[in-house]
Amino acid sequence: MGARGAFDSNYGRSGGIPIEKRNYSCIGSLNNIKIIQCDKFNNNPTTTYSNTSNTTYYAYSKENKRIEHIYYFRNHKLVKSVDFKDNETPHAHYWNNNQVGRKKHDSHNSHNLSDRDRRLLHVALKYNQSI
Repeated sequence: MGARGAFDSNYGRSGGIPIEKRNYSCIGSLNNIKIIQCDKFNNNPTTTYSNTSNTTYYAYSKENKRIEHIYYFRNHKLVKSVDFKDNETPHAHYWNNNQVGRKKHDSHNSHNLSDRDRRLLHVALKYNQSI
C-alpha cells in the first residue's frame, strides 16, 4: 500500500507497489479483510493506492491503537473511505477514480454509510473494544 507516485503499472501481474515504496504493512486480518498500518508516517494518513487490485482494508492507527478507517479499492485506486475516529460520526467519502483524490472538508462529499459499511464498522468497533 502506498501513496501517489508509489504505484508502478509494470510491477506484478496487474501493477502494484514495489516493496521498497510501500508505506503500509499488514498487521492482521478480520473476517478475511487485512488490517494495515502506516509504518513511515504518524497520524495514520490515507493510502491512495493498493498493491492488490480490488480489495478492502481496515486502517489501524498505531498512535491511537485502534482501527479508524475502512478503505475500498478498485483497479488499485482508492474509491471510497469510511472514517470513524473518536468523537466523529461515522461517514463515507468517495474519491475521484481518475487521479485518486478528493477535496478536504468538502461538505458535499460526506455520505451516510451503506449496509456493507455498517457491517464492517461493527466488526472494527468490536475489534477496537477487544484490544
